[in-house]
Amino acid sequence: MEPADELASPRETESVGVGESAGSADRTGDACPTEPGGRAEAIIHALGDGAYVLDADRNRVFVNDRLREVTGFSEAVLHGTHPERVVDEGYWDPEMGERYRDAVERVLAGETADERVQLTTTLGDGSSVTTETRLTPIERDDEVVGVVGVIRDITERVEHERELERLNDRLERLAGFLSHDLRNPLGIAQGYLDLARETGELDRLDPADEALDRIESLIDDALVMAREPAAIDTDPVSVDIGDLATECWESGDFGEPAEAAELIVEDAGQVRGDEDLLRRAIGNLIGNALDHGGDAPTVRVGVDDRGIYVADDGPGLDVVDDTHDQPDELTEFGVSNDDGTGIGLAIVERVAAAHGWDLDIGESASGGFRATMVGVQTV
Repeated sequence: MEPADELASPRETESVGVGESAGSADRTGDACPTEPGGRAEAIIHALGDGAYVLDADRNRVFVNDRLREVTGFSEAVLHGTHPERVVDEGYWDPEMGERYRDAVERVLAGETADERVQLTTTLGDGSSVTTETRLTPIERDDEVVGVVGVIRDITERVEHERELERLNDRLERLAGFLSHDLRNPLGIAQGYLDLARETGELDRLDPADEALDRIESLIDDALVMAREPAAIDTDPVSVDIGDLATECWESGDFGEPAEAAELIVEDAGQVRGDEDLLRRAIGNLIGNALDHGGDAPTVRVGVDDRGIYVADDGPGLDVVDDTHDQPDELTEFGVSNDDGTGIGLAIVERVAAAHGWDLDIGESASGGFRATMVGVQTV
């Protein structure tokens, strides 16, 4: 049986009483709901979780050693009116204090015999934990005279739940991405295959082949986004950023540059990184410039003392002010300023994180958009 369950019905404990003793080991008073040295206190002391007893006025009249050990609170805080003293000391915020107080009042009023409340507490050493407190009534002569609180640390469980929520969110965004972006090239491939069958003209298969290449690229993007950065395999080699940027520009894999568009490789240099992932990151940044940098953008790529950068002379972050609270929101998967799925900058951020780098976005020298992968190792 769990310790919390053992205390679920303190009214059945023979030693629980009101005014049966002059005081308790922790607090004196005629309204003490437990007998000093009695069975209830022995049970609470033996618990592996932190536990305490409140009287009818919400004063903590008894705490076990585990609660002292875990919280690091002073005796004055441990035995103050609860939750007011904890809130006053800054260990809980007022909203948490109110939620806790409402829960205790329901137990004291006899409205419930088992109340649970989840709280985040700042401990005496400045760290924080997420806990679940189970509140059960102490009764004497059919009257509620106090409350037993048993505190269980659920920090790991809450973090696990949050991680599952993040994973589900990422999977939903991936599903949206795949259904949105795969639909078009699949339709193209299917259409040209049907046309080739009808006409027998094999050159009709060339556009279908290009569409299949696009699908393969999208699947690679999806695989990167489906993994945590630490789980993405990297094969660091020496990569010439100027050559890589030129190949991305000329390949057309990340968009077809307009005739007047220009790529300028400046401060070219070599870095250590996974060439395939870097191609994906730099290519997506170039594609972003071609999509949002105007009719004939000038795109600058290079390596400086901060890292690898891609900058353009387009409208820059002005569009962010109208659609997003913070520029960093643009790197969130699924965020886009048009009808796309917003995977481009999210891929760049994920590639940077897989290498142990940071992605910094801001305004270029010409007022456009600039992204820098910070922390790269130059060769």
